[in-house]
Amino acid sequence: MNVDDELAYLRGFEQTAVTKPQIVADNVLTGIFLTDIRYRTALTALLLQEAVEAGRRLALVCIALAGRTVPPARALARPLPDFEEWQGFAEAVGGLEEPAQILEWLHVDPSALQSAEEMLAFGGFSRLNAAVRVLEGGPPEALMERDEAGTAILVLHSYTRSGERFEARLPLVDDQIIALGDMAGDFVAWTRDFLGAYLDARSGR
Repeated sequence: MNVDDELAYLRGFEQTAVTKPQIVADNVLTGIFLTDIRYRTALTALLLQEAVEAGRRLALVCIALAGRTVPPARALARPLPDFEEWQGFAEAVGGLEEPAQILEWLHVDPSALQSAEEMLAFGGFSRLNAAVRVLEGGPPEALMERDEAGTAILVLHSYTRSGERFEARLPLVDDQIIALGDMAGDFVAWTRDFLGAYLDARSGR
């Protein structure tokens, strides 16, 4: 793959694969509070799937930019990070204390400083561990339960081939639902910013 082919691939990746979760999340949020309450469980599960996909895509791009053992275009042409890779990403970010350290880790210039600041302020990607584990193998079983206070809870179940069961829970309340959409948007924005900084440097801008 020559330089022109690499840049073309990465621009296409940024415009489609990276942005897809935000597009879906925005459309779900547009109608979730207007549709029949019976559909809210399924739509919230979809929002969570998109937020987690956006997070894993962010991890994929960060791993590719940080490593550089192979060209980023080749490093991105692979499945999304699995749970163990996600944990490694979360721990790596959690070990950084300054936005400049994120830029240095990713080998990108200060044009992506705001995204580095926001990512550092996010407060820990490990909070998504349970959701990543449940969603790692694809769409899970989604149910609605109520806790002792009567609050509706989204419950996601998934099973490995060996029968091991994983679970993630999320309150079905408005602020949590909106936060999922915001999270997807933030993850996409940071991913595009970091990848864009690499593309600008690679193309000599």
